[in-house]
Amino acid sequence: MAKKILIVDDDITVQRLLEFVLRRFDVDVLIADNGDDAIDIIKKEKPDLIFLDVMMPGRNGIEVCREIRKEPELKGSYIVMLTAKGEEAEVKDMFDSGADEYVPKPFSPSEIAEIVKKVIYKER
Repeated sequence: MAKKILIVDDDITVQRLLEFVLRRFDVDVLIADNGDDAIDIIKKEKPDLIFLDVMMPGRNGIEVCREIRKEPELKGSYIVMLTAKGEEAEVKDMFDSGADEYVPKPFSPSEIAEIVKKVIYKER
């Protein structure tokens, strides 16, 4: 069974870039453009890896991350926060909410590929 990776970002350009990088791997790519849809998909599909944008309209990425981490059956998902800011307080909030790591925007495709290799294929 293929591993599942969820992209959560309200920017279609970011979605397409991430999807392009992820399609090189043998994974199922899921996409949500807001926090509410993301939570529905996460509860249904239980993705192995989640790329989660911090700044989104409605429920932001930090709120989504907190909610995911409250659910025992979802704790196995590896969460990578994506942020354009990366200020110290925001980074602290990301990790306090349960994020495993964060990647500042703009990011490079190779950076995303390295995360997939590390998390999905356990290459370190």
